[in-house]
Amino acid sequence: MLENQLSRYGAISKIIPDLAPSAKLFLVSDSDDTTVGPVNLGAEFPVDKDGVARVYTTIQAAVNAATAGRGDIILVLPGYNHTVTADSWNVAGVSVIGVGRGTMRPTCNYAAATSTIDIGASNVRVSGLRFLASTDSIVQAVDADTGYNSLRFDNNIFEFDTATNDFRVMLRLGQPKSVIENNQFRAEDTVGAGRAISLRGQGADYSVIENNYFYGQFDTLGDTSDGAAMIAQDTTDTGDTNVSGLLIKGNTFVNTDTTSPVIIRTSAGYTVRGACVGNRIVSYDTSATLATHVSTNLRFVNTLARADSSEATI
Repeated sequence: MLENQLSRYGAISKIIPDLAPSAKLFLVSDSDDTTVGPVNLGAEFPVDKDGVARVYTTIQAAVNAATAGRGDIILVLPGYNHTVTADSWNVAGVSVIGVGRGTMRPTCNYAAATSTIDIGASNVRVSGLRFLASTDSIVQAVDADTGYNSLRFDNNIFEFDTATNDFRVMLRLGQPKSVIENNQFRAEDTVGAGRAISLRGQGADYSVIENNYFYGQFDTLGDTSDGAAMIAQDTTDTGDTNVSGLLIKGNTFVNTDTTSPVIIRTSAGYTVRGACVGNRIVSYDTSATLATHVSTNLRFVNTLARADSSEATI
């Protein structure tokens, strides 16, 4: 097939402005979809002249077909629903991008507490996906593994299907120079989760967490050994718990824990340097002072905190 801008590949590439000329584009769709499933897509996007298929039924299979460092993009189609077991998206430079809104957003469904997606490569992008808790106390939804760098994680949603289901950790960030932006981390009002973002010491160096929305109750159900919070440093997972160059900017935190909410937690006795700039905190705990909602030695600038009857700038 001639892959010019009038071909099917060319038409898709026009909506992905950062698609490199060297890259290949792969499509992922549910196998039981009778209108846009792999059989139908295969007719429109046939196997390449080099024998590489472009259409798959799992994100994992598409990642496996990609080539590291080429800028390959995996486009996950609306309505896709995948049950996660032990997935490994370990191809450097690959982008996994979901297409769809609302209930048609491509979904990664967690039905077992040990289910996880491991990102063990540098320069990976994950965007536009829905991560759904379908059981209780899922240990770790997405693990940005150590030894790599520069994850871009944007426009994703973490949520639950019933009140008793939750993630202990939604995103474990162990890669420096990462950007975590425009995501939604949703936990239940009363049962709650453990951590939205768990920061591995040193692994989160020079990372940016900006313009995200955090909602719900985050408590020690998630991590009884090291403290829970919407953003929390993990001191049990590393030999070096220091963090440098962390920027937490422009996020909105709504904590519904009415007894002991902690929004941002880093651990005393360790060097954690960076800034919290222009964030907004809403609390439903009327007893604790607003200052106790953050337990960190990071520097705060223009962060507004609001409870039922009090307001403060931290």
